[in-house]
Amino acid sequence: MKIKLVDGTVYPVNRAEITNGRLEIDFQTQSSETLQEIFTEPGNLANIELLTDAGDKFGDIPGWTVFGGVMLVGKTKTVILTKETDTTAERLTRAEADAIAAKKLSEESAGQITDLQIALTEIYEGLEAQQSPDPEETPVD
Repeated sequence: MKIKLVDGTVYPVNRAEITNGRLEIDFQTQSSETLQEIFTEPGNLANIELLTDAGDKFGDIPGWTVFGGVMLVGKTKTVILTKETDTTAERLTRAEADAIAAKKLSEESAGQITDLQIALTEIYEGLEAQQSPDPEETPVD
């Protein structure tokens, strides 16, 4: 199995598994120092792609951007990643999504109000036409 980071780098791994609220990725070919360099850049971890040994994508692991360290057990080095809790970027994204939804709703409402105004205008014009006497029908003395 392999993983692919946002910058396009691909690394062979033995395991990538979410366990106890954290993402654990096992390596055997990288040094602890190299792993620390790789996994301390949150932007590069925004979406980790899971690849087969042949390089075919079979999954995504988004949002695991907080480096928790490297655990060494025998020759296996396990990178520990967690998710940032309610980051500013996430709050801004949610706020932007809410603003977009509100704008769409207000545009739809404005369109409905315009349609109502047009309908009322047509009704008033129709009433005025019924109430106005036709000059040809007015008797002349």
